[in-house]
Amino acid sequence: MKKPIILFLFAALALSGCRKLVSDYERPDFDPQPTLNAVLQEDQPVWAQVTFAQCLDSVHPAPCTNAEVLLYMDGQFKEKLQHEGDGLYIGETRAEALHEYACKVVIPGYDTLFAQTEMPEKPVVTHVEIIENATVDEEGTACPAIMISFNTNPDKNLFYQSCIDAAFFSYSYYHGQVYNSTGAKGTMHTSINTDDPVLLNEGSDQLLFSNEIITDNNYTLKVNASFNNHSYSHYGNEVVYDSIVRKGYVVVSMSGISESGYHYRKSQEAYQEPDAYTNLFLGVITPINLYSNVENGRGVFTAIAPMTCDTVFIHSKI
Repeated sequence: MKKPIILFLFAALALSGCRKLVSDYERPDFDPQPTLNAVLQEDQPVWAQVTFAQCLDSVHPAPCTNAEVLLYMDGQFKEKLQHEGDGLYIGETRAEALHEYACKVVIPGYDTLFAQTEMPEKPVVTHVEIIENATVDEEGTACPAIMISFNTNPDKNLFYQSCIDAAFFSYSYYHGQVYNSTGAKGTMHTSINTDDPVLLNEGSDQLLFSNEIITDNNYTLKVNASFNNHSYSHYGNEVVYDSIVRKGYVVVSMSGISESGYHYRKSQEAYQEPDAYTNLFLGVITPINLYSNVENGRGVFTAIAPMTCDTVFIHSKI
């Protein structure tokens, strides 16, 4: 652990000696870029946020208040979204599964923005269970796995994201009688020591995946949990606990997302996880363009079908 810290301090000192104010620097002009962002949700009114991206020292994007935002469903005009303030446009149409939605945004003085996406179906989760001692964490502590079985269609390209909430999680340490009890809460979007084929195919431990390699109509995703049951020893008075009881419950949720949402999240993941040491010593960060499916502008027009699929109660016996 000492070596990375020493390297970091050395680099910080070296770089601090290279800082110098650049005189007579004129920041290049930046033309505001029209941006369209929307996340359609099943059974909810369609909305869109229209703004202008500004230069780097701007805290917030500038709202576009004079746009004409036109909504299409399956290629047919549906309605004109109404401006509600701060660049937010809302319609009366509620998004429906398996329909194609498109949006045209007409802004005076700019090319017309266009984007489209498909509203996915809510996933059908058929079974959820917990497998004890499925893996170990980086400290060698035994960890459980949550097994999520769901229906899919291998003949279609489908995309999913999942989340596991430890709404209440407690550990009780026993040595003859209860000695100590601790509680934990948390949200898990990743799998430690990923060994699930679908997650491995994504090249990431994030619970964001497609059915690219799934060949059956049902698949069981294995998520190795980061909240866990662990052995505990207190060496101060040489007490070693006979057993540990873990109890509580976890809430598993899974959402269907559109292809545009999947690609945006993947590009966002690449942006958020740069090689810190490489960037430090090179002194630069390689630019990463976030995914956009908006023609003549920036942003993402996407859809999600969220659901809470199951609650798993845990009560281990001594």
